[in-house]
Amino acid sequence: MRFFGKKLPVEGIIVILTVALFAGCSGGRASNEQNGDRYYRSGQYDDALAEYLMAEKTAGTSAALLRKIGKVYVMQGDFFQAKNYFDRYFSTRDSVPDEGVLLDYFQIAVERGRSGDTTTMVHALEEILAINPSFSLGAFYFVLGDYYFEQSDYHRAIAYYLRGLPLDTEQERRAGCMYNLAAGYEKLEDYFNAFLYYDQFLTLYPDRPESEQASWHRSSCSYPLALQMREEGDLEQAFYYLNLIISGGQPQHLVDDAWYLRGEILLQDNRPAEAKQAFERVLKLNRYYYKEKIAEQARKRIEEIEFSGRQSL
Repeated sequence: MRFFGKKLPVEGIIVILTVALFAGCSGGRASNEQNGDRYYRSGQYDDALAEYLMAEKTAGTSAALLRKIGKVYVMQGDFFQAKNYFDRYFSTRDSVPDEGVLLDYFQIAVERGRSGDTTTMVHALEEILAINPSFSLGAFYFVLGDYYFEQSDYHRAIAYYLRGLPLDTEQERRAGCMYNLAAGYEKLEDYFNAFLYYDQFLTLYPDRPESEQASWHRSSCSYPLALQMREEGDLEQAFYYLNLIISGGQPQHLVDDAWYLRGEILLQDNRPAEAKQAFERVLKLNRYYYKEKIAEQARKRIEEIEFSGRQSL
């Protein structure tokens, strides 16, 4: 080999070839990563992944490359592989999750949400909480709550609503959250908390379109609560719940049941005259819409009260 007309020694040739080979390898890796970056920015995630994996294969891994591969897998919805690469990324940093990855997931959640990919958005948000449970998602707690409410996973929905409610002051979101909290508790037959949130909703948002439904459901929750209070011996609280049904006249199918239970509690409280009036209301309500069983029970109670009254004379 000649260099500007001079013949190079063998040692010089070896040095030049070695430098060239090293430069070629380094350039290849940089090219793969750069191509991957370009594809990622343009939303071509399959091509980006191919370039990043080629960079990893030909020149080994770096913390930055592991993080990039993890992000691509998240965008593709492959959270198993994403977690694998992010875990490897964490291991390069003494296994301490950094804010960078959390923000990666957060950015991905926002992008996927805008594009209508709700499932990937939810997974990305939950990965943030899995990595750092104390990370605040702000209004995105409502997004998670709504998602799981629509999936009928009321336990999860409630958990996210409760985390979001103290953090957000936007009235529209708070109103929807409070109503769904009440509905979720009602679905889980936790009537006490359901009543509590329906009542708060009606107090804070009386003019909302959902207020009529909230009032109906609050009264619906009142009946099982009245039964519970009677069993626990809290008769005054039982009357309170029953009076909500009776005074509001809803739910209509429970009004006669509420009167009947009121009569039973009055008898238990040794107030037979008032109990008789309650049972008579049951009969009156069943003149047109006849519920045979409860009407017969009410009639029997009236006869027992009248008989007991004659006996005491």
